Amino acid sequence: MVQEIGETRNKMANDLMARVEQIVNEMKGEKEPYYIVYHAKKDKFKPNTINAAIKMYREVPIGILGLLVWYVDNSKGVFEFKPHLSSPPDIPVNPLILNTNEKDISPRVANQGKILQVVN
Repeated sequence: MVQEIGETRNKMANDLMARVEQIVNEMKGEKEPYYIVYHAKKDKFKPNTINAAIKMYREVPIGILGLLVWYVDNSKGVFEFKPHLSSPPDIPVNPLILNTNEKDISPRVANQGKILQVVN
């Protein structure tokens, strides 16, 4: 069976939204506003494995490449995605939040950014 373009991405996005909505429903009694943050995290025991991590924060999360962020305020009935706090790696980002340490730079990723004209 041939995989279609976007098939994995769509499944992962649907699974993520279902999990975020589940968290919001479980936290309906929470009186203080909070943020739900999704990010990738390297597995401590399997070096070649990356896991999805979802955490709740009281404070506004800092801008880090690769985050997806939702804001929830149950007292006001607010549950919204925060695109200005989210940074998928395929969109231009503020250079001030990027790591400039040479040992952390991937030539392959940098070259792809040049091809896509999102970095110089």
